[in-house]
Amino acid sequence: MSASSSKRPSAVEVVATMADLMIVVQADAILPESRRRNLTSSIRCFCRVLGFEPESATASFDFFRDRLGKFSPAHAKMRPHRWRTIRSEVGFALRRFVLKVSSTKEMIAQDKEWAAVRSCLATRKMPWALSRLIRYCLEQGIGPRAVDDTVLAGYIDAYRQTTFKTDPDRHYYDVCKVWRQLATDSQLGLKSVAIPSRVEVYTPAWKDIVPSFVAEVDAWLSAMSEEGDLLAENGPNRPLRPASVKSYRYSVLQIVAGLCHSGRPLASIKSLSDLVKGDAPKLALQFHLDRNNGEPSTMLSMIAHVLLLIAKHAVRADTATVYKIARFRQNLTPRNAGMRPLPKKALQQFSDPKNSQTILLLPIKIEKRLRRSTSKTTRNALLMQIAVALELLLVRPIRSTNLLSLRLGVHIKKFGTRTIVAVDGTDVKNGMQIEHELPTESARLLDNYVCEWLPLLGHNPKGFLFPGATPDRPKCGAHFGRYFKKRIHAETGLNIYPHFLRHFAATLYLTERPGEIEVMRRVLGHRSAQTTQNSYSGVQDKHAVGRFDDLVLKLRTAVVEESGSD
Repeated sequence: MSASSSKRPSAVEVVATMADLMIVVQADAILPESRRRNLTSSIRCFCRVLGFEPESATASFDFFRDRLGKFSPAHAKMRPHRWRTIRSEVGFALRRFVLKVSSTKEMIAQDKEWAAVRSCLATRKMPWALSRLIRYCLEQGIGPRAVDDTVLAGYIDAYRQTTFKTDPDRHYYDVCKVWRQLATDSQLGLKSVAIPSRVEVYTPAWKDIVPSFVAEVDAWLSAMSEEGDLLAENGPNRPLRPASVKSYRYSVLQIVAGLCHSGRPLASIKSLSDLVKGDAPKLALQFHLDRNNGEPSTMLSMIAHVLLLIAKHAVRADTATVYKIARFRQNLTPRNAGMRPLPKKALQQFSDPKNSQTILLLPIKIEKRLRRSTSKTTRNALLMQIAVALELLLVRPIRSTNLLSLRLGVHIKKFGTRTIVAVDGTDVKNGMQIEHELPTESARLLDNYVCEWLPLLGHNPKGFLFPGATPDRPKCGAHFGRYFKKRIHAETGLNIYPHFLRHFAATLYLTERPGEIEVMRRVLGHRSAQTTQNSYSGVQDKHAVGRFDDLVLKLRTAVVEESGSD
């Protein structure tokens, strides 16, 4: 027996804690000594940065999942790549020594049916989308044509037990969605599966509503939109934009839902007039008010607003009904709501000036790091994409929809050394045209991304700055928002999302220069200064209180000094 093997600890019978896991890793005779040493070091580091002692930490994926959801490598001053390596090593050890899961790479290569599925995924530019599902099915001896809802339910249970992923429900949704897409290929012969809902559905489906009611709703919204008769006597004061039409249509569905949950049969709602006559408005609004714990909200105000429009323009209700619904809307509108809870909570992170400095310097920091790297990979290109998006949102905080729609030569134009970002008012939420020149540093960062990294992201015939998986479309806003938040959190430990940067910019400026609302109105592209004032009055109030405190402390100091001299 060699000296190294004689010092190897004996394996424990049951691996209950991470300390036990380190013992069985060291006792494994198959793994090379360097591999065992690296695994043990990763386990010890993993526990330390998450705030656990190996002796008290349970050797399971579930034990660490909640903590991992709030952790970022930036909290431990660790590079994201280093943290990914440590997580991977610990995951390998748990699967090998606790769950006894073996590798299936060779099985995947040898299985012809699953190889065909992998090939189809590769042609759709998502070769790894189902890699974990494929491994699971091979371990269970399940072929692709046998996969159904029951198999996927078993898979997601195993996924929770064998990975550190912090959002298994999102993964389940994504896997089902991809599988549904593959099932449309008749050559594969796959069964379709149900896509799980990630939200509580309380509204009925349009297909279940009386057709005459649906037709009346569509006709009314069409008349209220830009396609309607601009000279109609019962038309809107300002034609609705497509996004508003979509929002109003959903509000109508919410009104119907409120009535149904209040006891009205769905089949009895046959006309828009059924929504506003009698006690229908109160019943519908009461349902949503109860769901919101009796508190006014922007959503409640919107539902009441749509009810009012229906009463005034669609059914020409009597004056008493219009007055009643208008009063409901007034009572359900939040008073001086200011900033919403989500951005307000996110802004608390920046009470520490160091966090503001971190986010302001991050785009340049990422660019410098990638410039030193010799690896021109898609992953690095996506990281550079996040850096460019962050830079643009910091210096020109436009809305996320407009950001993702930016196209080279259409919205981003070069005039000598100047770079202009211009978006026509017809493409902006409130119709306000956007036209800004980028600072020199931001333009240089953008040029670097366009020349060196954008070509790595695939065919992009329309020149989108943020191209999506489909060549002629930009990135999906929801997907981009999740990836943006994930990457920023990994780099800094801060929880921010694209639209939050508008609030960050306004707070940053108004803290330094309170009262200059008009400047931020123009930067944010608000139509009215009152909108800016309502949203960020709290920022100015905080600064005003600070200046008042300075004055009180100054006067107090003066009194103390004068008393001391006496």
